[in-house]
Amino acid sequence: MEVWAVTLDTTAVNDLEELYQKGLLLVDEASQIHLRKYYHRIDSVRGLIGRLLPRLLLNERGIPVGSMRFSKTQAGKPYIATELTPPIGYNITHDNGIVAMAYSSGNGLFPDPPAYRVGIDVMLLQLPKRDTFPGFVEVFSDQLTDLEREILLPPPPSPPLSKDEGLRRFFLIWTLKEAYTKALGLGMGFDFSRIEYDVPNDIVRIDGQIPRGWDFARFDLRNPVKGGTAEEYVGVVAEFVGEEVAPESRVRSAAAPGWLKVRDAKEFLLSAIRELGGQGLESTQ
Repeated sequence: MEVWAVTLDTTAVNDLEELYQKGLLLVDEASQIHLRKYYHRIDSVRGLIGRLLPRLLLNERGIPVGSMRFSKTQAGKPYIATELTPPIGYNITHDNGIVAMAYSSGNGLFPDPPAYRVGIDVMLLQLPKRDTFPGFVEVFSDQLTDLEREILLPPPPSPPLSKDEGLRRFFLIWTLKEAYTKALGLGMGFDFSRIEYDVPNDIVRIDGQIPRGWDFARFDLRNPVKGGTAEEYVGVVAEFVGEEVAPESRVRSAAAPGWLKVRDAKEFLLSAIRELGGQGLESTQ
């Protein structure tokens, strides 16, 4: 399992306009039409990056652009339709100034094509304006378990969490729930309260039981923006690897060198234009 992430400053998206227009020519016509329908340019740019990430991965594996094929399951989960040996399972996520792709291949990929059980989610550690942390948690209360609510809002006499720690715990819980359901390829109907993430102990439970065969990894990302500040993000990757490989699933910290590769949006788009340009366009998203 590896993660590729692209960072961008959402307040300076106009600086990427020329590269965005050139990058559009690297995807199929249907994708171009879809991306141009977005009202806000930032949404189009994030969507383009999300389409270019798996194409650059296939290019790295020696697949010509003209042979790249993508499709979706009935539930809408994208997958690579090009016949590959070994196959690749991937998933895309984006939030604010981050677009990321998790992928797995080779012996580590559990054989359940076509989409494979790989999921990723990432979120900015940010409280909505004019909201308090307890009020924010309350909005999502019906999608949290009793334990998760206690982890986020410790009852007396325990002291309350700091705002930063509270947000970190909440978004780790939320991104794990998202990553798990995305790995399953499910739509919006899954009850998130069935999924429980005991953040302090890094234990996951599904319907009250520790799931077998799953690999969960959490990670942190920083996105430098104008003014010398940086946005802080957390993310989780979920992959089904088989009960023989992971008899008891726990959440690990993804700190291994090379596991997470981060690139700036300008650098990424320049690389995509250089490596994919001129090869001819694939026919399907």
